[in-house]
Amino acid sequence: MITEKEITLCGKQVRMRYCAAAETGYESLSGNKIDVFLPTPIKWDDEGNPTDYLPQAATEKDYLTLGISAIVAAYARENMEPPITGDDILYDATSKEVAELITTVAMLRAEWYNVPAVIEPDMEQDGKQGKNAQPPTTSTKK
Repeated sequence: MITEKEITLCGKQVRMRYCAAAETGYESLSGNKIDVFLPTPIKWDDEGNPTDYLPQAATEKDYLTLGISAIVAAYARENMEPPITGDDILYDATSKEVAELITTVAMLRAEWYNVPAVIEPDMEQDGKQGKNAQPPTTSTKK
């Protein structure tokens, strides 16, 4: 499955593509293995299946590097140069653009690996408060 999306960075429309080239690009640029994006199992059940994990070790820098690699992969596939560089992102992108880059590369990676979305609903389907929701004990009006 090819996962690709276009975002705005430094005022330019930029394509990102998550594929094996993005992962090998990340490893080349960072010197780290791609497995920094995976949680580490720390407990197993009697059948040897992991039951508890340490969170992934990836940092914001890792996600930025993976994002840059996904941009390069999108353009390299067509023998083109990306419209921006890593330095453009590091020095000129806004915090909102950097957050979108990180969110997008994480979403593309999950999509490429077919990771199901896991979301706990805050409220029940019928609109009532969720089972753990509590009304305030004192008035919040002043």
